[in-house]
Amino acid sequence: MSDVEQGNVASRTMSLACEIVARQAGRAQFGPADALAEVGLSSLDLVNLMVAVEAEFDIMIPASALTPKNFHSVETIARMVERVRSGPAA
Repeated sequence: MSDVEQGNVASRTMSLACEIVARQAGRAQFGPADALAEVGLSSLDLVNLMVAVEAEFDIMIPASALTPKNFHSVETIARMVERVRSGPAA
């Protein structure tokens, strides 16, 4: 995946997270590396974000990728999306 595509994944993921934070009246501004739990997202918000990410990128996140580490921040979600989109390692 090119750097442009990786940046696009991170940007689109950030947009999805910002929409959810805005609805929940959480911290108005945050960066891609900020912990989403500290921004104000609850576990239910993270599930909603997961569903939005799956729809946005037309992917199915495998159960093995549903870990707190992968949903720590927008950056970690974007990296996980890139791994899922690139398919299983050969």
